[in-house]
Amino acid sequence: MSLDNILKIAEGTTDEVAELTSGLVKFNSAHPDGFTDECVAYIKAYCDKHGIENEVHANDPKKPNIVARVKGTGDKRVLWVGHIDVVPEGKPENWTYPPYDGVIADDCVYGRGSSDMKGSCAAAMVSARILNELESIPNTVEFWFASDEEIGGGEGARWLAKSGRFKADVCVIGDGNGGGPTAPSIDLGCKGGAGVKLIARGQTAHGSTPYLGKNAITRLINGIPWVEKIDDFELDWPDDLKSAVEGSIEYYKGTTPTGADDILKSMEHNFYTPSVTCNIIHGGVKINVVPDYAEAEFDIRLTPGSHPTKVVDRIKELVAKSGIEGLEVVATREYSAKDYAGYYESPNSSFADQFKAVINAITDKPVNMKILTGGTDGISTSKIAGIPSLGYGTSLTGQAHQPDERVTIENLVLGVKIFTAFPLIYK
Repeated sequence: MSLDNILKIAEGTTDEVAELTSGLVKFNSAHPDGFTDECVAYIKAYCDKHGIENEVHANDPKKPNIVARVKGTGDKRVLWVGHIDVVPEGKPENWTYPPYDGVIADDCVYGRGSSDMKGSCAAAMVSARILNELESIPNTVEFWFASDEEIGGGEGARWLAKSGRFKADVCVIGDGNGGGPTAPSIDLGCKGGAGVKLIARGQTAHGSTPYLGKNAITRLINGIPWVEKIDDFELDWPDDLKSAVEGSIEYYKGTTPTGADDILKSMEHNFYTPSVTCNIIHGGVKINVVPDYAEAEFDIRLTPGSHPTKVVDRIKELVAKSGIEGLEVVATREYSAKDYAGYYESPNSSFADQFKAVINAITDKPVNMKILTGGTDGISTSKIAGIPSLGYGTSLTGQAHQPDERVTIENLVLGVKIFTAFPLIYK
């Protein structure tokens, strides 16, 4: 079937893909529970209705994963991987529409996960249906809908990759911001993490006699700025990523509001150095007790190819340099000296050329090659399963993890076009 015919079919899916997105949003799959069983049942019912071969794979029955498979006539296999878990919604009063109502309004679908990334999953569901209804397709396609991406893929893509369930020639990660029809982009990879926890220890005392104790919270507060000094540490990512880094900076400049010079400066800076933010603090047991323990957790993101061990070691040096007693830096996961952050693929591969060509043909716009600032399941498909992985998602810039999260129906339909067309042209 010609590309023009595929595009015409996809253009007729506006209501279907919007309603599927809304339906997925209505299932609360937010962490800390992150249960995906209802989403999987919904996807399975759609697949069964349309005669699409599917299988459920679960290590945890409350966090299942599902694959929709369309068999091709050749021996090549294309994977599409997305996630159906979401982050918590925050304060409901900050939302115009309830976060799990999946309201369709203003040519958008609203709700937690609509942009990150249940909308992209809905587009993949429709693509599976379209491909399944064709007389034949050249490549086998597997659409995987996974759990736990927002917490590292433990019961999702990471488990699927480690257990050998991911097998393919190439993989499209449906996560992230693909730029829509006006500024399309491909994610060559994504940043990785070097998370650390800062622990402060002190000595308890009665709240009325604080001078008899040593306040762990005070020590923690004073220690946090020393961890944040890692923002000036020069990363050691490989030279062959230079063009991708430069392309990423230009892309994000184009999506940043005019006049936001401080944001632009920080964005560019944090491709060459770690970004660091203290996002969780625990401490204290009772209002009249001087705390003897407190801790803070940091989200530290690194440009792919950088070595987390060097970053963690430098943080330990900085905290030791502070001279504050009772502080300890602990990595929140184990790293070896050989480990590198995130993942990335070559911008010059045949896979990249073909993926870029199909997006260009559909949008009639130049396609930017960039690095996604957030992490994705591409880390599992690429680094564990060993499958070349490139990303294209339907998300809107700045919508992930925000109140009033939404995705445009225009982006969803574009996702249907791309996710359907690529497996048909891949060689």
